[in-house]
Amino acid sequence: MKQEEQIALIRRALALIAAGGSERGEPAVSPVTRYLDPARHELEVERIFRRYPLALCPSASLANAGDSFAIDVAGMPLLFVRGQDGEVNGFVNACRHRGARLKPPGASPGQRALICPYHSWTYGLDGALRGRPSAEDFPHAPASKCSLARVPVAEALGFVWAVPRVLADGESPGLDIAEWLGRFGADLRSWGYDGWVPFHQRAFDNAANWKIPFEANLETYHFQYAHRDSIAGLFYDNLLVADQDRQHQRLFLPKRSIAGLRDVPEQEWQVGPHSNIIYYLFPATFILHEGDHANAFTVLPESPGRSRVIASTLIPEPPKTEKSANYWRKNVESFWGALNEDFALGVSAQSTLASGAQSSLYFGATECCSARFHADVEAALAA
Repeated sequence: MKQEEQIALIRRALALIAAGGSERGEPAVSPVTRYLDPARHELEVERIFRRYPLALCPSASLANAGDSFAIDVAGMPLLFVRGQDGEVNGFVNACRHRGARLKPPGASPGQRALICPYHSWTYGLDGALRGRPSAEDFPHAPASKCSLARVPVAEALGFVWAVPRVLADGESPGLDIAEWLGRFGADLRSWGYDGWVPFHQRAFDNAANWKIPFEANLETYHFQYAHRDSIAGLFYDNLLVADQDRQHQRLFLPKRSIAGLRDVPEQEWQVGPHSNIIYYLFPATFILHEGDHANAFTVLPESPGRSRVIASTLIPEPPKTEKSANYWRKNVESFWGALNEDFALGVSAQSTLASGAQSSLYFGATECCSARFHADVEAALAA
């Protein structure tokens, strides 16, 4: 983030602190059918999760040529492979013979080829069919027509991003990910994210609609209550400083220590020690910048009331000492101590929505970023 933008954010925060106020937007409602309707769930998968880039694994999971990573995304089995040219290729994880999966979920290091376990059809790291037993038996399926189905893929900010859909004929497999991530992506890139590596990774099932975790993490109204025993004391009560770039959002969360910057020359101001910054990248990726590291997650829909969370803690370089490793472990524990509280409350909320107690949920004026998130989801569904 440019120095002048850091100064501008800190000025905004100090002015709000002095006034005892917060930035606000328009109150809104969210019908409970958004979290329960199976037909809507299918529409969200089709019009959102098949159309927009998602951060799906750390780039370091594919450090070397031949490394692969398989993951299911909203019903689509994906396979990422680092090619001999150093580029990441994205495929549907399905053999072109009879559809068997080439790889189980997770990472597989150092392969020279991709071999189907069913009939040993063999593919190069570029997805081209290189060999198959009794090839003469398939005159109706020439090798040139049996390459693995590609999906759009790119690398940025320490992650592999993909759109889980098969490429159209003649379409480039590359994504213009820098253009999509926009100025908030430029923020993160300026801190060196393209070279950051995972220290900790976690994946878990979440008994709540995919939208609920983003509602929670796009507002500060809950901090002093949901996090009273964890992180609440570090932050001002319900202080919102927010910006948007198209469907992406950035929330600046000042720590109480920021007040001390009033006695420091502006040219020395740095956001890192005195804030957390939330980057929400539409539709389903969250990055919390914590100065010297980041915690990130992507939420994938599985049904109206269930989702899958894939999460990583990124650091600038692998720890070289046990002291350094312990420092990062404590940061991971602190982050998940608070985030587990958010996810548990989201599951609690999902469990009541079918009760008939209410037809809509309410978002107040300082929860306007959550309301903005829903407005952007609705616009994407209508497109």
